[in-house]
Amino acid sequence: MTVRVRFAPSPTGHLHIGSVRTALFNFLFARHHGGQFILRLEDTDTNRNVEGADIQFLDGFRWLGIKWDEGFDVGGPYTPYRCMERLDIYRQYIDRLLREGKAYPCFCTDDDLAAERNQAEREGRIPRYSGRCRHLPEALRESRMASGEPYSIRFIVEPGRELVVHDLIRGDVSFQSDDIGDFVIVKSNGIPTYNFQVVIDDIEMHITHVIRAEEHLSNTPRQLLVYEAFGATPPAFAHLPIVLDEQRKKLSKRDPNVLPIATYQSLGYLPEAFINFLALLGWSPGGEQELFTVDELCRLFDLDRVGKSGAVFDVEKLNWMANQYFKALPVAQAARMVREQLDRAGIGLPAHADDTWLEEVVSLYQDGMRCAHDFIEMSKTFFTRQVEWEDDAIVLLRDPTARSVVEAYLAHCREAGEAWTAEASRERFKRVQADLGVKGRQLFMPVRAALTGQLHGPDLQKTIALLSQKVVIERLSAALAG
Repeated sequence: MTVRVRFAPSPTGHLHIGSVRTALFNFLFARHHGGQFILRLEDTDTNRNVEGADIQFLDGFRWLGIKWDEGFDVGGPYTPYRCMERLDIYRQYIDRLLREGKAYPCFCTDDDLAAERNQAEREGRIPRYSGRCRHLPEALRESRMASGEPYSIRFIVEPGRELVVHDLIRGDVSFQSDDIGDFVIVKSNGIPTYNFQVVIDDIEMHITHVIRAEEHLSNTPRQLLVYEAFGATPPAFAHLPIVLDEQRKKLSKRDPNVLPIATYQSLGYLPEAFINFLALLGWSPGGEQELFTVDELCRLFDLDRVGKSGAVFDVEKLNWMANQYFKALPVAQAARMVREQLDRAGIGLPAHADDTWLEEVVSLYQDGMRCAHDFIEMSKTFFTRQVEWEDDAIVLLRDPTARSVVEAYLAHCREAGEAWTAEASRERFKRVQADLGVKGRQLFMPVRAALTGQLHGPDLQKTIALLSQKVVIERLSAALAG
């Protein structure tokens, strides 16, 4: 058997992190078993579809490196892969159910159904459809349909049945047909509902495993009934643990700590870091290793190590992992990514700078960066003329000893004919030390405070060398004047 899995998003907004994790698990499972991964678009909720969302899905997956074998952009043997282009296929299956007496037209209005729900709630019953249209005479049905009266189509659910979902992660989960009732499979606008359409597509596309979010578990008994009605063998089901926020509540699309995938991409995060982080969101490879290449994940991933309990989206862990990947980049690649961020922000290089200079500045900060965008805030001292001194820097620069250090270093900077390098800067500090008898923090911190407005930062000698001589003299003079 060739493993065939699918991810089928609805184009109703940006990709939620939980959805991306589901797509990744399907991709890894397919690759682990030498199978095929299909990307389908469930666009039947026409009132909520967002124009361009499908293109954003494709862009996001391509950035992440999630590759599909068939899909709504590349086609395949079971085209089309957009549900709204498959309505004729669904109609054939619907007509068969109607002919075989396994479904019927329902003329109940929204008000009728609301009244039934309200009555059930008053009586303490689980709301389910009463079946009032199930036994209408055929002649009456035909007459009402011919008159143009709106109707949906409902699937007949026999009472008194236990429906067991054999879940690869959760084991057997039982449902009672009495809690379901006859459910709608085609809406009054002629578009099939999810619980019907998804089964037909999975039958037609020979899907062997359905790996999806836990929230779909309650849909599964309805889908099993549809498979049964057509004499089709259902796929194996695996319902993934829910993704939680740091308060252990269901992660919201509007959680301010979790950004859309496109935003992470635009900020210059590395996709390898995201793949690694999401792979560990509910799955454990065992052992202490935390950083994995995509090839390693494909080799190791399987459903037997996916947990049942909710997986917490740990922002701190994501930041740590993003940093691990970013600081491991060749500095030339990191600098190219940083240059994109600078260009996007309208920030040009200083007059004395070139690409080599930028690489050297990036190297000062790379070990602390999660993404390329971090550089803009971290490196402001290299891209602004005016220094904004922090309070503790101002306090230090009022100290007479600190001022004398800045004055002495400034005097050496003004000496003509001296090379402007990190080594030359060290020599200047040695002279200040010899002149004033200060060392350590008392020697270096006042100059850093005057130059950058901060008491702490990257290598001071390299920082001075990468700032032009003119800028250093201007800043030291301004600090003393202040």
